[in-house]
Amino acid sequence: MFTAGLLLLLVFTFTDLQISMTIAKKPDFARVLEIVGEIPFTVLTLAGCGMIIRFRNRNSMVKKQGALIGGGILFSLFAAMGGFMTWNYLSRNLGEISKIWILILGVIMAAVAIWITMQIPEKNRKKALRFAAVALVYFVLVLILMNCLKTVWGRMRFREMTDPFNEFTRWYQICGRGGFDDRYASFPSGHSMNSAGVILMILLPDFIPALKDKRKVLRVCTYVWCVVVGISRVFMGAHFASDVTVGILLSFALFDLTSTILYKRKGEKESAELD
Repeated sequence: MFTAGLLLLLVFTFTDLQISMTIAKKPDFARVLEIVGEIPFTVLTLAGCGMIIRFRNRNSMVKKQGALIGGGILFSLFAAMGGFMTWNYLSRNLGEISKIWILILGVIMAAVAIWITMQIPEKNRKKALRFAAVALVYFVLVLILMNCLKTVWGRMRFREMTDPFNEFTRWYQICGRGGFDDRYASFPSGHSMNSAGVILMILLPDFIPALKDKRKVLRVCTYVWCVVVGISRVFMGAHFASDVTVGILLSFALFDLTSTILYKRKGEKESAELD
């Protein structure tokens, strides 16, 4: 997968501008995906917060209260974040809509996350908490890396260009502009990094019985979702094909790093407890 991504990046290095000039027409399907593309990652992260609350340590009052308060704060924060982001994209594409939709959308995402959490049997408590740790750390790392790179790179979005031939820069050119500016936040694609976050789904079969033996199907769904959302960003003129490719690769790399470290650490801890 990473090899294929790097090969595509090589191709897009020389074809970015031509691709965007050909397809960046903002079709309706791309507008829809702009609105919903980041929702699955947010819901899965919310589910992780829900797992912390549901399966919190009941043997220690301090840990129990800490998990309840901390998990509750994170759950509310991510629900509000998801509601606001979705409302913002709806407003961009449909015109200004009431801010009450921030609350409505946040509540809907929270409800789906709670439903996911309730599908986990009590016996799988430790596995669910392991997922929660991965989901939260992964989400935060994606958020930090994405915004740091956007600020440092300063690549201009295609849709902001008035003279593409003179304003275009290749993905590897760092054009630091002294701070974050959404007009120059093309590299990497945030939607692509967040859409790739649905790879968290491949961990769900470990502790949700209904998804047992569905790991391959969920992985295929992840790749399809990433490609579809990524392509839509190029159609929207928000990103170049190379921005999308790097975004997906970075997100997958962060997932591999996070899950490998935390699963190994948790596994070692559980082995020590058994001994």
